[in-house]
Amino acid sequence: MTAELSDTRVLGALRFTDAVTSLPIDAPLTVIAPGIRWIRNRRAQWVIASAPGLAAHELEFTAPPAQPDLGTVELSFAVSDPSGRWLSRLGLVALPRDPDATHAGQPQSLFVIVDVPLYPAPAAPTQRGWAVVRATVAGTDPGTRLPNALVRVVRDSDGVRIGAGMSDARGEALIAIEGIPSALLGDGDGPVVAKEIAVHLQVIADPNAGATPNPDDLEARHADLLVRQTAASVASERTLTMKL
Repeated sequence: MTAELSDTRVLGALRFTDAVTSLPIDAPLTVIAPGIRWIRNRRAQWVIASAPGLAAHELEFTAPPAQPDLGTVELSFAVSDPSGRWLSRLGLVALPRDPDATHAGQPQSLFVIVDVPLYPAPAAPTQRGWAVVRATVAGTDPGTRLPNALVRVVRDSDGVRIGAGMSDARGEALIAIEGIPSALLGDGDGPVVAKEIAVHLQVIADPNAGATPNPDDLEARHADLLVRQTAASVASERTLTMKL
């Protein structure tokens, strides 16, 4: 018997996370990406072992090829959850990634795992302490609903996005926000306690998108794709049901 050494240089890795908690999802997911070979490890990371046009990169360790340029090959993937707890989505990963170990802390580094958030389906369980919004997202035509829309929760006091959700194929959305204290010191000189946070809910949608959305693209273009926004108040351990 002879031993044969086989070394392969991986091209990157994805980690699917819960969009509410940012925790890794250690559940059986279905990931489809034409031409990409995945290796799912025990840490719930999806390692890219090979990809179209990057065969030369898989064999070079000390001196990866100079072409194509870093981040110029965008590979698309689709991820779905057979259990239905998280909504399906599209995504893009830019390859090749930077193999320089001195750049290990930078976002495009080969040594940085790419986190891909998955948004909860309307029937997904919620946790104690969350602020929850259950919304029906209206379409642009009367009596219709808007599927595959991104719903952003923006805090009025500073304009910071504090949460988001996605509408499903029926136009129903669950938006859950973690980390809102049950009691907050209000503005002013007295011992005022404000238990609610004033926000506005933004509906973001691309009329030219397909049946499966890419939330990252909607987020990046939210200013241009804003359909409408609605004022609301959210609070820890409270569920708000509304039409957007």
